[in-house]
Amino acid sequence: MVDTKTLLERVDVAALIERDLGQPVRREGRWLKWTCPFHDDRKTPSLGVAGNRWKCFGCGRSGDAIDWVREREGLSFQEACQRLGSMELVLSSGNVAQPPQSESSAPSTAWQQRALAVVSACQAVLWSDGGTRARVWLNRRGLASETVRRWCLGFNPDDQKLCGLWVPRGIVIPCLVAGRIWYMKIRRANAQTKYSQVSGGQIALFGADTIDGYDTVVVTEGEFDAMLLHQETGDLVGVVTLGSAAARLPDAWVPCLLGVQRLLVAYDTDAAGAEGAARWESICPHAQRIVPLAGKDVTDFYLAGGDLRAWVQFALAADGEPTGTPVEAQVPLFPAAWEGQRVRIEDLPDLQAKYGLRVVGGDPDLNGQPWQPKIYLVEDKT
Repeated sequence: MVDTKTLLERVDVAALIERDLGQPVRREGRWLKWTCPFHDDRKTPSLGVAGNRWKCFGCGRSGDAIDWVREREGLSFQEACQRLGSMELVLSSGNVAQPPQSESSAPSTAWQQRALAVVSACQAVLWSDGGTRARVWLNRRGLASETVRRWCLGFNPDDQKLCGLWVPRGIVIPCLVAGRIWYMKIRRANAQTKYSQVSGGQIALFGADTIDGYDTVVVTEGEFDAMLLHQETGDLVGVVTLGSAAARLPDAWVPCLLGVQRLLVAYDTDAAGAEGAARWESICPHAQRIVPLAGKDVTDFYLAGGDLRAWVQFALAADGEPTGTPVEAQVPLFPAAWEGQRVRIEDLPDLQAKYGLRVVGGDPDLNGQPWQPKIYLVEDKT
C-alpha cells in the first residue's frame, strides 16, 4: 500500500504542474497561473495553484497532486499514487493544513487498504452503464461530473461484502484527506435510514484538504452540501463538514482550523442545525452562522435558483456586520432555474406561490420507486 499521506507531504504541486506544463504564465496574488490542459483555455490562463491545491477556474477541475496525476494521465486513485511515487519528487514547503499525525486517530492500515479497494471498485461501477441512474441522481443534486470525480464518489449496486467490508447499496462517499481514507458513508438507495457508515472508519473533517491558503472556511452539515458549495465557491473559501449536525470536532482535528480567521457555519435551518451551529460558536470565537436563503440547506437553496457564490461573497463582504438590506436584494433567486429541477417544494411555499410552480410528479430513488414524498419535479405554469 502506498503511503499517500507521506507522498502528498513530499510533493510541491506547483513543481509537479510545472514539470508537465512548463513555467507558469503569470502570478495573480497567491495563485500561480497556467493555461489549463483540460479545456480550450485560449483567452486567459485559468489553471491556478496555491499551496498544495490546484484548481481551474474555467472547467472547474481541482484537487491535490494525486488528483492532478489522475486527471492528466487518466488513472485510478491507486494507479495515480503508484505513478506519483515513482516520480522524482520536489519537497513541499509544508505550509498546509495537516490532518492528525497520530496513527491511533486513523483507521487501521488494513481497513484503509480494503476501503480504498472498495472506493476504486465503486467508482468503476458509477462510471459504467450500471451507474447511469446514480450519476443522474447526483447531477440532479447539482453536482457536476467533475465534482463527482474530484471527491471519488462511487456506486455500490447491491448490499454486499466488498474487499472484506460490508457495504450497503447506494452512493459511496469516501472521506479522503491527504491521501488517507478516514471513513466511507453510504447514501442509501431505498431505506428508512438515509445514510450508513461502513464499519471501521473514524470521524474526520471531510474536505480538510481544501483549507490550505484560505483565511475563511465554511462548514456545512453534510458531505453533499460541502461538495456542492466547494464546486461553486472553492476559489473563495475552504469547505469542510463533520457529516452531521450532531457530530463534534475530534481534538485531533483542531490543528487543521487553527490558522482559520473566520468560520462560516452553513448548517440546516432546522433545530438540529441551530444546535450544531451554536456548538461551533461556543468553541470558536470567530465562528458565525450563515443561513441558506431558501429551503432547509445549501443544496435546497441552490436547487431553488439561489446563487451560492453570491451568497458566500455577501457573507465575506459583510464581515459579520448586520444588514438591513432585504434578503432578496442580497442574493437573488432566479425562477428560471426551477423549471425541470427537483426541489423540496414543501419547504418553499413562498417561492411556489411567487413563481407559479406546480408539482407534476415524484422523483424516483435509485430503485426507481417514488420517495415519500419530499422531492418533486416542478414546471413553470407558463
